[in-house]
Amino acid sequence: MSVVLDAEVAVVGVGTVGSMLMWQLATRGVHAIGFERHAPGHDRGAVGGETRLFRMAYAEGPQYAHLLRAALDGWRELERESGTELLVQCGGLTIGSAAGDHVGRTLASAAASGVPVEVLDREHARQRYPQHRLLDGEVAVLDAQAGFLRCEPAVLAATARAEVRGATVLRYTDVDAVIDKDDHVEIRANDEVWRVGEAIVCAGSWTGRLLPAGWDRLLEPRRVRLSWFAARDPEMYTPDRFPIFIRETGGRHFYGAPSVDRVSVKVSGLTTSQAVDDPDRIERRHSREELVAESAVVRDLLPGLHPDPMRTDALTDMYTADGTPVVGRIGRGSRLRIASGFSGRGFKYAPALAAVVAESVASGTDIPLAFMSPTRLVPGG
Repeated sequence: MSVVLDAEVAVVGVGTVGSMLMWQLATRGVHAIGFERHAPGHDRGAVGGETRLFRMAYAEGPQYAHLLRAALDGWRELERESGTELLVQCGGLTIGSAAGDHVGRTLASAAASGVPVEVLDREHARQRYPQHRLLDGEVAVLDAQAGFLRCEPAVLAATARAEVRGATVLRYTDVDAVIDKDDHVEIRANDEVWRVGEAIVCAGSWTGRLLPAGWDRLLEPRRVRLSWFAARDPEMYTPDRFPIFIRETGGRHFYGAPSVDRVSVKVSGLTTSQAVDDPDRIERRHSREELVAESAVVRDLLPGLHPDPMRTDALTDMYTADGTPVVGRIGRGSRLRIASGFSGRGFKYAPALAAVVAESVASGTDIPLAFMSPTRLVPGG
């Protein structure tokens, strides 16, 4: 006797990737149920913080180029469907030593991907972007197509469009178990059971606990700190004058985005992310030591900002050892797929990634992203 299914697909976690998956599945006419332990757009996972960076000159490698190109179209399509401004292409700077690895990888990736960039030496960077203090030997690589995304509105927009197209999103529904069976997947949550044809787990820092034994040792939740600093002259930090930036100076790797409130400027990554045992129990306040370290960097390299943060926060994200996401079936013949481990970098290409995964589900094929395959972590999987 065949099992009666509640939906074709379950999406566990309606956050960055999950919301985009729900939208893309619904667009293709695939009946999906989304399970969200809070509500889409919440600030307890990797979505919060107002903005996320969008880049085309991507130091992580040219293998992401097709996703980034498709993501640009995807963000514009979501804007058209939802009537919400999400992507602001204000340009982006990669700052660091001209001979350094980060600048080198950015230039190599841009060349391989056909992304036009402009290299500004220290003096030209000072003239055009005086908000930054570059050191001797440093350059700024300008990617004119870069910018920032409004992260919470993006998740809300994708979720709303999915629901308009017939998807079901179960809010405040905490999934206890995802069980891969021979002919279906069983989802247990809030003392109820749902049966679906396939399931995609994209629950961010909570993903490991929902997968079969062993996966929790391959994925690491980390605490990521966010900070906002008041500008001495806010007009110098508006999107038309202050591009997003990523900087690697003296072993310090951090990034920032222009002001969205005409008061504060987001500068994050000033201190290293830390592994956490339980993503439900993280300290959202910054310690005295963290605040001192953050202020020292801003005072030294961004002199136009008040060096003590006016606001701080912390969230969690799921990391892999190599910084590359894990996207695909967890084993041969499995009805369970994973889309996680984005290591703090997945928001920019989320709609494109979701489209690839949704198309593979709709067509019944494997996900054609070999470099993200789970088999690199679980050989023979």
